[in-house]
Amino acid sequence: MPALTLIRHANLFAPKPLGVKDILIGAGSILAIEDSIDLHGAIPDIEVMDAKGLYCFPGLIDQHVHMAGGGGEGGFHYRTPEISLSHITTAGVTTLVGVLGTDGVTRTTSELLAKARGLDFEGVTTYIYCGAYQVPTRTLTGTPRSDLIHIEKVIGVGEIAISDTRSSHPSEKELAELASEARVGGLLGGKAGVLHLHVGDDDSKLDPLFQVLKKTELPKSVFTPTHVNRNPDLLDDAVRYGLEGGFVDVTSGIRPDKHDHVSVKPSKAIRKLLDAGVHPSRITMSSDSNGSSPIFDDKGKLVAMGIGSIATLWEETRDAIVEEEIPVEVAVGIITRHVARVLKLGHKGRIQAGLDADLLFTDEKYRITHVFAKGRQLVQDAKPIVFGTFENADRVPGAPDSKESSGKPDTKRGRPMISPDEDDPDDFPDPDERQRKSRRPCC
Repeated sequence: MPALTLIRHANLFAPKPLGVKDILIGAGSILAIEDSIDLHGAIPDIEVMDAKGLYCFPGLIDQHVHMAGGGGEGGFHYRTPEISLSHITTAGVTTLVGVLGTDGVTRTTSELLAKARGLDFEGVTTYIYCGAYQVPTRTLTGTPRSDLIHIEKVIGVGEIAISDTRSSHPSEKELAELASEARVGGLLGGKAGVLHLHVGDDDSKLDPLFQVLKKTELPKSVFTPTHVNRNPDLLDDAVRYGLEGGFVDVTSGIRPDKHDHVSVKPSKAIRKLLDAGVHPSRITMSSDSNGSSPIFDDKGKLVAMGIGSIATLWEETRDAIVEEEIPVEVAVGIITRHVARVLKLGHKGRIQAGLDADLLFTDEKYRITHVFAKGRQLVQDAKPIVFGTFENADRVPGAPDSKESSGKPDTKRGRPMISPDEDDPDDFPDPDERQRKSRRPCC
């Protein structure tokens, strides 16, 4: 990665429109934004990108991703796969929050944390929620409060299921206790401390949340109900909640198809929320990527199974702009600035000097062309140029299409696949001794 990158002539939305600007980035941050940036003298390690004709937006923040996989409602063979780095970056996402879901048994918070750390190393910014659908919920240290205080990547509790046959049907007292754990843990740990709520199809809709708020002094900022476009009645409840000052999260991966004739298309749900008077700052959208999307009949039988895609986050934002005629800065703010505010990520969600250099570029038809995360370019000309460690199956020994070179460093992929870091100490500097003592331990 070059020491400095100068991006010229970008049509900048920060997400507020700022016009054509030059952007200087370095050390993972935005160093300067000016009408024109001229660098004088010899600067050997600088890369210049001409962004003329391109829109520049903040990198997207997806607060609901099953990054370590999810699912399992149809049996073990329905467990969904982990997400790959290039799937994230080509979707324009540079920051994501990992969740568990229905399965809090074979999927663990520890596994989720490990995946988050791996993706962070590979190039994007990651956080997680501790917990799963069930109450008492799943934690790393014994309590959600302790997780928030002691584990850097834990920024909230979720996704806790309400109004869903798959939930543990938590009482108002249990929800209030979880929300208090999240809030106090956030206060003590200097984090958002949100309670991220999965809302199902039950007729109770947001009633459990309304009841908790009615009987406690907990602030609405603690709660983020998601999947609110699951059906029109739930969306009506979300309108009410948003008008009362709560945050509501639309799910871009829930949209009508040949199996789902009930859900509200996400871009249309955003339009409805705005038309009803919900302030844009109270609306966010996430993808539910890599989570399972089961369809059940009226008798509870599984009839179809899908998998969420992180690409839907930008697809539905683009539809909100083009089809629903929502102003660009409003639509983009819903997946950048406002999410950062809900999650208290002050260094994310905007393009401003001093903040993280997470940048998304599109052409005039809002097709993603380039993506930078933490100052490093990961997507160029709509194609990933940096990949996750084991993304290409043919490079994994034993894969059906594996080649003789499998398992060896590949310098064409941005960084070596398996070779150790150059700074790692050499325990056996003598080549003959290294050969004698080399082993291939099994997993």
